[in-house]
Amino acid sequence: MATQAHCTVEHLAEVFRQSQEEIISEWRLQAEKLLCGLNLNKPTITDHLPAIIAEIIRDLALGREGNLSEEHVRGSPPVHGVQRFYDGLDVGEVVTEYNLLRVAFDTVAERHNLYVVGDASRIINHRIDEAVRMAVMAFAAQQELIRIERDSEHLAFIAHDLRTPLNAISLLVAELKDGMASNSPEEAGELFVILHRNLTRVEELIKRVMDTNVQNSGSSFKAERRSFELWPLVQRLIRDMSPLSSKNAIEVVNEISPDLSIYADAGLISQVFQNLLGNAFTYAASGKVVVSASVDGGTVTCLVHDNGAGIPPEMLSKVFDKLATDPATEGTGLGLAIVKQIVEAHGGTVRAESIHGAGATVSFTIPSPQPD
Repeated sequence: MATQAHCTVEHLAEVFRQSQEEIISEWRLQAEKLLCGLNLNKPTITDHLPAIIAEIIRDLALGREGNLSEEHVRGSPPVHGVQRFYDGLDVGEVVTEYNLLRVAFDTVAERHNLYVVGDASRIINHRIDEAVRMAVMAFAAQQELIRIERDSEHLAFIAHDLRTPLNAISLLVAELKDGMASNSPEEAGELFVILHRNLTRVEELIKRVMDTNVQNSGSSFKAERRSFELWPLVQRLIRDMSPLSSKNAIEVVNEISPDLSIYADAGLISQVFQNLLGNAFTYAASGKVVVSASVDGGTVTCLVHDNGAGIPPEMLSKVFDKLATDPATEGTGLGLAIVKQIVEAHGGTVRAESIHGAGATVSFTIPSPQPD
């Protein structure tokens, strides 16, 4: 059996230079065990290695800890850290990946009957430690950025969905004031004026929040499911939104069967219908809006149809995109994006159909297996 030998770092650098593919193969062998459950793209999981291996070999050849190259500072480790965030690793697994590279260098050296000790070990560890530091910093920065974006998006979504009930309340207050003005004391009328003015201020604040907090990020919704009857939920929502529909002389019809049940998050489904009805009211002035639903093989399909102006053809393919809005309206471009995210959080799909000038139908499906 051959005896392992000490050697100069320069000689070790030459051995590693001739064995770069062997180092990568050894790393891949161990890393694939770590990453086996993530279904990563196999040809690309080692893309970040050649640059760092080349710099380690350069440092060994020079016999010292070299300065970090611009490529190293801006490239491989930070990019790798961000990529591993999106690949689904945690920060500990990112560190482990780089530690496996230390093991790969040691293993390849042993195959050539050499030790990695002393200055060679220090030089290799210095470079890998720097790579770990940069990768972890980039990973953590991306994690924090996504958290901030999701918080901002969630705030914008909440603000958007508050507008509809606030508008309804504002219209209802106006109705009450008009109906009571002739027989009410002057003080009561003034209270209604103050209430209406403050509601207007609240709506302006909400608009400001939306204007400054809309971000592009992932879903903000988590469905907490239970079984409930759909007709009462929709009927209550239609009644609560009646000031908005009455304002534009819109007839709203609930054609959902009273015995149809759905297994979903009631609060989120209410948000879906609120946004779909609000959107329909925008286009169906003096028209009709019909809500219906059906069950097929455990999947509930819900539809909101209006006979209004319809969706402009150029908008139809992107109506569910965030910030996509009809220039002819004062919308924020969030309502249907909220619908899409909520439905997808339930494992469902959304669809919009329209003939411009002849109405629109927005439908969504919710897989609705009965709970055990």
